[in-house]
Amino acid sequence: MNIIVTEHAEQRAKERLRWNKNAIERMAEKAFIEGISHSDADGKLKKYFDKLFLIQHQANNTRIYGQVVYLFSDNRLVTLFLIPKNVEKYIKNNNMFHVKQQGADYERN
Repeated sequence: MNIIVTEHAEQRAKERLRWNKNAIERMAEKAFIEGISHSDADGKLKKYFDKLFLIQHQANNTRIYGQVVYLFSDNRLVTLFLIPKNVEKYIKNNNMFHVKQQGADYERN
């Protein structure tokens, strides 16, 4: 899959996560393929996805991978940010967390 990283997403990844360009491209593709999507979510996590869609209309493809929320418009990464602390527990309770995020560490430093 060919993922396009917008300048805005690249800038946000550098600011928020201190990732370089190669890391951003690698993680964007990994998140797009392996991340938790709206259709994978249930309960309060699904409501969180719905809220993100209402806020970011152009992002029609949201993924959560690791501790990061990735907002895609089709195959273009629009922006990304860390998962809010109050949402982490919903991810851990989601059935797909155990399938898709095997071994991921959700503890914040």
